[in-house]
Amino acid sequence: MRPATRPIVVSLLLAVVSGCAAPPFQNEPPAPPAPQPSGRGPTLPTVPPPGSSTEPVIEAPAPPPLPKPRPKVAPATLSPASQALVTQAQAQRKRGDLPGATVSLERALRIEPRNPLLWIEMGRLRMDQRNYLQAEAMARKALSMAIGDERSQSQAWMLVADSLRARGRNAEAQEAIERSKDLSTT
Repeated sequence: MRPATRPIVVSLLLAVVSGCAAPPFQNEPPAPPAPQPSGRGPTLPTVPPPGSSTEPVIEAPAPPPLPKPRPKVAPATLSPASQALVTQAQAQRKRGDLPGATVSLERALRIEPRNPLLWIEMGRLRMDQRNYLQAEAMARKALSMAIGDERSQSQAWMLVADSLRARGRNAEAQEAIERSKDLSTT
């Protein structure tokens, strides 16, 4: 280091070190001194007169705005191709050909995978196959796709209730029935 820059470096170091020794910045006014015991028993804290509080007033946050109601959408419908496959699957179910009905509904689902009516129909088929857990899963998938479509949601909740009732979970099934009724009356 050159001799001419040494005094500058030393003065900078002294400035930094002296800055560290300064008390930190305080936001709040200093606390009032603690009362001194007078020897006549316990001392009570003093309460400042109303309106002269030294502590900052913290207001409660404003309540969050109410969620906007979901817009109602038109009830789900099936395309002509899907409708033909569902009709075929229903006929197969009546004849007892559950594997054939499954194939028909799977074809319809490949055409319209986001149609809640197809998932409800597949859930009903799973109920016929006594696969109650999968029936509930199909109904819940339909619920996730039927947002705003109260008719489809009502049908899906009834499928959930049927699945729960078949598994002996009657209290939960009753709740699902109530949800279905709430949706079908609005």
